[in-house]
Amino acid sequence: MIRAVIDIGTNSVRLLAAEKLPGGEWKTLKKGLISSRLGEGMTTHAGLSEAACRRTLEAVAQFADEARAAGADEIRAYGTEILRASPQGGAFAAMAEEKTGIPVKILSGEMEAFYSYIGAVGLSSSVAAVTDIGGGSTEVCMGFGPAIGYRHSFPIGCVRCSGLFDTTTARGIGELKKYCFQKFQDSKDLVPVKQWICVGGTATSIAAMLQKLETYDAEKVQDYVVRQDDVTRLLRDLYQMSYEERCHVKGLRADRADIIVAGVAIVDSLMEYFALSEMTVSDRGLTEGLLDEDTIRPEA
Repeated sequence: MIRAVIDIGTNSVRLLAAEKLPGGEWKTLKKGLISSRLGEGMTTHAGLSEAACRRTLEAVAQFADEARAAGADEIRAYGTEILRASPQGGAFAAMAEEKTGIPVKILSGEMEAFYSYIGAVGLSSSVAAVTDIGGGSTEVCMGFGPAIGYRHSFPIGCVRCSGLFDTTTARGIGELKKYCFQKFQDSKDLVPVKQWICVGGTATSIAAMLQKLETYDAEKVQDYVVRQDDVTRLLRDLYQMSYEERCHVKGLRADRADIIVAGVAIVDSLMEYFALSEMTVSDRGLTEGLLDEDTIRPEA
C-alpha cells in the first residue's frame, strides 16, 4: 500500500508519499516542500489573506497530483496551527477539499505534538522529549513509546514571532526570548528528560547551517547534535546580517531567510529555559508520524 500525507502548515506545505513494506515499516517514495506562507502577516487577530490562500491551495493541489502520480492508494491532508488559530481555518479546509477531493483534518495542538514525536522516535523503548519548531507554534511531547507523559502546543513560531518582534536588533531578540520564556512556563508538568530531539524546518536548517551544507542532505542532518553555545552563536551571527546576506548562508533555503532568526531564537530560548546543553536534530517529524495516524494513538 502507498499512502501520502499532505501537511498544511503556517509556513509551508509538505508532501510525504511512502510505501508500507511487509514488515510494517514505511519506505519513503517522495517528499516535497513548498513555502506557500499561509500564515503571512500572522497576528492574534489577522485573518488569512486571499493571496496566501491561493498560493497554498495551489500547493495542496500540486502535491495531490504528485501523490496520485506516485501511485498513492490513499491521500490524507492535515492542517496545523494556522488552521486551528484562524477563524477562516474551517473555510480554508473546505476549499482545499473542494479543489482536490481530499478532506483536510485540522489537528489539535496535542495531537500535532504526539505525531511529531512518533515521527521522530516511533515506538522507541527510551524516554525522550520531541519539540517541533513550526511557523505558528512549537510543540513539545515527552513519552516512552506511545505512553505519553506530557504534550503541549505553545503559540510560538518562526512566522508568528517574525511578525511580533524586531529580529534585527539585540533588544528585539531579547524581547522575543522573554516572550518565549513566559510561554514555556506552561510546561510545569514536563519532567526532566536527558534525550531531546528537535524536528521541523528551523531545526533542520540549523543543522544544515552549522555543517555549511551546499545542498540539503537528510543523512547528514539526521541525528546531528546541536549544542547550546553553537545555537547562541548562530543566532548572534544571523540577526546581525542583512536579509540579502542571510539569503546566501550555506545550509539555509533563501525562502527562510526572513524567518530564520526568529526560529533560531526560539530554539535558543528553549535550550536555555530547559537547561539543555545539546539536542539531536531529526529529519523525520510530523508527516512521518501521520503515516500511522489510523493505527498509533497516544496512551495516557
